[in-house]
Amino acid sequence: MRKVVIQVEDLEKGLNRFKTAWETGEPQGEFVTFDSVEVLLKTITTKRWELLRVLQKNGPMGIRPLARLLGRDVKNVHSDIQALKEIGLIKDHENGVWVPFDQIESHIVLASVA
Repeated sequence: MRKVVIQVEDLEKGLNRFKTAWETGEPQGEFVTFDSVEVLLKTITTKRWELLRVLQKNGPMGIRPLARLLGRDVKNVHSDIQALKEIGLIKDHENGVWVPFDQIESHIVLASVA
């Protein structure tokens, strides 16, 4: 099973994870990381999350059939696909586009600063 974690994380934590992977040779998992909740929510909107869900459920497909399933304009779906491709959540496929992950997790933690 291929899993990706979407999260908010500072650069230092991400670099530490890379360092651990480099030193041990052990995979640390796949991540899409944002530096703030605001950027995450601007990038992965409700409509884009729904697009991911429908595409993951139905498998690879073209943009027009996907737009029909979503009940959305093709141009807007295309724009959303491009944005999700840029962060690696959608990939090209011979049958259109697809989500290359079996599981997508999202982690948002709100904690007080001590």
